[in-house]
Amino acid sequence: MSDNGGTLEQAKAAEDMMLRELAWLWPIGVLTAAAIVAVVLAMVLPRERQRLVGAWVAGAHLTCAALAAAVWLDRGFRSTMSGMVLVDGLSLALAGIVGVAGAACVALAAPAVQDTDREGEFYAMLTFASLGCVVLGSTADAALLALAIGALGLATFVLTGYRRGSTRANEASIKYYVFGTVSGAVMVYGLSWWFGLAGTTSLRTIGVALQSAPAGVVAVSTGLVLVGLFYKAAVVPFHFWTPDAYDGAPLAVAAYLSLLPKLAALVALSRVLTLALPGDLAGWSTVVAVAAAVTMSLGNLAALRQQSAVRLLAYSSIAQSGYLLMAVAALERSDRALPALVYYAMAYAVANLAAFAVVIAVQRERGSVELSAFAGLGRRHPWQAAALGLSLLSLVGIPPVTGFVGKLELFTASIDAGQSWLAVVAVINTVISLFYYLRLLAPAVLEPTPTTPSDLGRSLAGRTVLRTALATSAAAVLLFGLAAQPLLALAERAIMLPL
Repeated sequence: MSDNGGTLEQAKAAEDMMLRELAWLWPIGVLTAAAIVAVVLAMVLPRERQRLVGAWVAGAHLTCAALAAAVWLDRGFRSTMSGMVLVDGLSLALAGIVGVAGAACVALAAPAVQDTDREGEFYAMLTFASLGCVVLGSTADAALLALAIGALGLATFVLTGYRRGSTRANEASIKYYVFGTVSGAVMVYGLSWWFGLAGTTSLRTIGVALQSAPAGVVAVSTGLVLVGLFYKAAVVPFHFWTPDAYDGAPLAVAAYLSLLPKLAALVALSRVLTLALPGDLAGWSTVVAVAAAVTMSLGNLAALRQQSAVRLLAYSSIAQSGYLLMAVAALERSDRALPALVYYAMAYAVANLAAFAVVIAVQRERGSVELSAFAGLGRRHPWQAAALGLSLLSLVGIPPVTGFVGKLELFTASIDAGQSWLAVVAVINTVISLFYYLRLLAPAVLEPTPTTPSDLGRSLAGRTVLRTALATSAAAVLLFGLAAQPLLALAERAIMLPL
């Protein structure tokens, strides 16, 4: 009887602990509930009322961001679920970005998907993708890492191929799925090596085991794991899916792919490397630094030749992955690296969303995303041209917009980490990027308005939602730059929690 009583007490204690820990998992919980309810609503609501699913999903994303802030301010940081999930500054910052940017992407998608036959399913799948992003950025367990990246890949594959009648969408979706599946399988194979060496899926315990493992085994297994995370973050040489996927997917999905899965993968990369390879084991910081230099260089050089705004922004997003990798490469050697990663993630989020919002508005009006379609934008819609200018200046890193502060933080972190050569490469690439961003902005400001018919928008409601998202993201680009100090102070508190 005493043994049974002890077992019951242990079970009760474990149950109480799990219930107490649920308070730290609110951001994950609200997205989980939102995704399930969105599926149900998509099945029961008539077609003409499917936009209610979009409103529900957008509200759930904003609630996720609010709950992330509440956990940060009220609960603090904690390791939960027996160390599998880390609720710390980095994961909560990602959850906040996912919440706000996810709601913005819902607004950007609304004009394009409204009244289509699978509108509700689109919003549900977007919520599942956001859930995958938040879990991916919080995990400290190899098994959960594999599950999160697989779930995220499946959801984004479906979103990419949403336009079933488009040959380009079908091609983009298949490429994204096949390449993503292969890269994910390679990553899982590498994780199985780590499990075999450590006998556990805990990344921290794996880190202890790898320190005494043969150097060749550590190098090969780490390379296999990096394949999956580099692919999701569009890091060279695993970037090849990016232009086709962005070009074939709905533009709002391209905006989503360029931002949230990438940031989630980079956060996961930061956590995996620091936990599983402590003390710069296998020289991973140098590998990541080289990958950053190659990625930003190829992305910027390839963007110079593009005639499509979407493909230009696709290669721009590859280059931005290189800039973000600068912070990851400096994590072991500089205390400035993590704040730089968090701040530049926020800066990149608002700038990229604003740029895509303008491209979506031009595509709806002109029926094209070629650079020539932007001719005369400043005369037709001066506020859109101003928003485009602010977003592109921020992506370049010119004051006073937020991208300038973000790149300054990245350069400082690299120099502080003893990687001054990488900062020099980044400065050169920043100058190169100015040329192709001006190729997108110049027609809007300097060329006359075409005389061909325009205004292909479907509804006043759709245009209002799009304009609201555009105005909000563009204003954030400027305000984040002018009032950068509070955000920098927030980023400095975004610590990674040790297990």
